[in-house]
Amino acid sequence: MQFERLGYVIGVLMMVTAIFMLAPMIADLMAGSEDWTSFARAGGIVGVIAGLMIMVTRDHWPERNLTLREAFVITSLSWLAVPLAGCLPFYFMADRLDFVDAWFEAVSGMTTTGATVLSNLQHEPPGVLLWRSLLQWIGGVGIILMAMIVLPFLRVGGMQIFRTESSDRSEKVMGRETAIIPQIAIAFILLTVILMAAYALAGMTMFDAVNHALTTISTGGFSTHDASLGHYEQHAVHWVAAAGMFCGSLPIILFIKSWQHNSLDILRDVQVRGFIKICATAIISVTAYLALTDQYDWASALRIATVNVLSIISTTGYALGDFTTWGPGATGIFLILMFLGGCTGSTAGAIKTYRLQAMVLITRRYIDQLFSPNRVILMQYGNRQLDETIVLSILAFLTAFAGSVIGVTLALTLFGLDVLTAFSGAVTAITNVGPGLGPIIGPSGNFAPLPEPAKVVLIVAMILGRLEFFALLVLLSPRFWR
Repeated sequence: MQFERLGYVIGVLMMVTAIFMLAPMIADLMAGSEDWTSFARAGGIVGVIAGLMIMVTRDHWPERNLTLREAFVITSLSWLAVPLAGCLPFYFMADRLDFVDAWFEAVSGMTTTGATVLSNLQHEPPGVLLWRSLLQWIGGVGIILMAMIVLPFLRVGGMQIFRTESSDRSEKVMGRETAIIPQIAIAFILLTVILMAAYALAGMTMFDAVNHALTTISTGGFSTHDASLGHYEQHAVHWVAAAGMFCGSLPIILFIKSWQHNSLDILRDVQVRGFIKICATAIISVTAYLALTDQYDWASALRIATVNVLSIISTTGYALGDFTTWGPGATGIFLILMFLGGCTGSTAGAIKTYRLQAMVLITRRYIDQLFSPNRVILMQYGNRQLDETIVLSILAFLTAFAGSVIGVTLALTLFGLDVLTAFSGAVTAITNVGPGLGPIIGPSGNFAPLPEPAKVVLIVAMILGRLEFFALLVLLSPRFWR
């Protein structure tokens, strides 16, 4: 393993982070806010460190390909180093946040979780709000690239279903798949601009439209107001957000193919069809519940249910009202939705649709073999066959997922949190949803009141969930380093 090569890549990523700090610095300068110095200091520090790392290691990049071991290390280190760089502007903001809170906010942004320790957002300087949104947008691009290029190669959680077949892939990653990176960047930017225009036409100010476009397409959920989408009375804003969250939950590669072929390939994908069925079922159920319990008329119930269902299942975390006040039935539905997630190849977190579909196939095969043990049953997922390595990978992921939720819940209760807050906090951090349940971290609250050790646990949980567990857990094995 050549650590110089890893240092070069991390240096480049940190330099990109420093460059992005220019935008919020300029925004604060234009608004006359003194917080521009926070971004100037942070950008200078990160830029100098990144520049030194690049200069020292630039001669140690003889080829583009990474070995399997290097891919594991660089994936994990990137999601540890870049949020640390991104938290500096928060830490320098006139002592409003201590280091743990600043780190929490940056990790929540980069992992597109959307949990926050800030309140009175509408009174924050524009640079702070823009930086939160940019962190989620940057993280969203990184999540897509990781899901499409790195994780399939690492065979994490059954992601090898989506691995592109090519030669000389047994020991190297980042081969010809990197050719699609510019297309992903263009598609992501185009979707962001479309959402920005739609929000502006729906009635948002241009500043709010920019911020919400960045955090909607990345399914991040940071807003410029404490009330989130509930701040906006225009129904058109709610429907634009719903459409944006739905699009953000779909594989971006299918948008590219649909545009290239001028077709509806995206609607023919087995994973997308499954995701649409899950969303439709949940929206209809919540709409009927709200209307039949006389909480809203049918039109309002449909709009509110659509926004909140897509917000949770896409792991965006926007709030339009507080669903925990709608009764135990609605709360139960939304708790289940926290586990599901969107499609792979998108910025959504949680278990994801393809794993749910695969588990249905695995369960069906097991039931059939109970009464016919000698029968050979092939499992077909779309045009790919599910072999035993993929099945074991998915089962291992679900085991790690359940174990992590249990472990994080236990840790949070040891720091004094009640069971509901601890459990929902563990779930929302690991699935990268954002809001939890209860009066403290629910849709109407935030994570500021939690003790610092609990926030550190949640920081680890957010990164662990975003890296699909094994990309980080493998580094804890002594054999990996031998």
